[in-house]
Amino acid sequence: MNAPSRKKRILLVDDEPFLTSLLRMNLEDTDEYEVREENNSLNALDVIKEFVPDLILLDVMMPDLDGADILFRLKNDQRLKHIAVVFHTATVSRTELTSHGGIISGYPFLPKPASADQIIAFIEANLPNPLAN
Repeated sequence: MNAPSRKKRILLVDDEPFLTSLLRMNLEDTDEYEVREENNSLNALDVIKEFVPDLILLDVMMPDLDGADILFRLKNDQRLKHIAVVFHTATVSRTELTSHGGIISGYPFLPKPASADQIIAFIEANLPNPLAN
């Protein structure tokens, strides 16, 4: 009998607690994910180091540190730079994303608002494939 596979770890970093709470519930309802949420951008790196997610769904515009600041610090940390990052933002329109193939500055972007099904599909499409290593 095969051992049960580990749930994929997802970290939601957004300054909107209602959004992250709703998203966490939708993701956990699938029973595929272990989800943490962080609404204070200044705490994001500490949570990333402690939780070590497989993927971070990261807002762009936040008080204190924005998504680009967090991404820069993440990618400059040898222990964390392997973590997949996707942006979930209201600052980019669907039209802009379509014209760029959903990728801006080398990272996938999902515009807000998005349905739970769209977010789950987006996360699945961008999770690292452990069999590819």
